[in-house]
Amino acid sequence: MKMRWYDIDPALSRAIAKLEKTEEYIQVRCADFIIDKLKDIEFDIELSLDDQYNYILRRWYDKNIKVSHAMEYLRNAPFDIRHQMALEIVDFIKEYEDFDPDKV
Repeated sequence: MKMRWYDIDPALSRAIAKLEKTEEYIQVRCADFIIDKLKDIEFDIELSLDDQYNYILRRWYDKNIKVSHAMEYLRNAPFDIRHQMALEIVDFIKEYEDFDPDKV
């Protein structure tokens, strides 16, 4: 069985699995968070996000272009940044899942 790029780091694998199981609106908010965090970090990334999206949508995160873009940013980030982002993604999701609009 071929290992997915995010399964190399157990923390990242857990974060991505958690992200996959969340509501789509949380996935999109988290994608914004990931993109905002990674867009200004200097690392070798050769993405043409428009070209990257022109293929058969096989992966769960390809169903939403913003989530797909965020995953590409994450995939191309250095290991240590991906690992740190995994921890932040879990915290981000937990914060949104714990939010109860009726309590506001």
